[in-house]
Amino acid sequence: MKVKFVPVANSRAEWGNKSAILQRYEGLNIYTLNRWISEMRNNKKFRSGVINPTHKIVFISFEIFEEFLYWKQYGYSKVNAK
Repeated sequence: MKVKFVPVANSRAEWGNKSAILQRYEGLNIYTLNRWISEMRNNKKFRSGVINPTHKIVFISFEIFEEFLYWKQYGYSKVNAK
């Protein structure tokens, strides 16, 4: 799978829904995103990055999602590496 990050110019949003994540990370499909969101919910470190106000609505923190991706790749957080 080839995933390309697309920066959003002049965006001040800190949270987004699944479609916002899919727009930012081209090449990421909904099935993989759903699996990763489930992994984030099950991990104490990333649990705060997913909010479900109702059973159909989900909001994901862009910053915590990016940290999760670094953790998936390297096994550590980008914040700890600084």
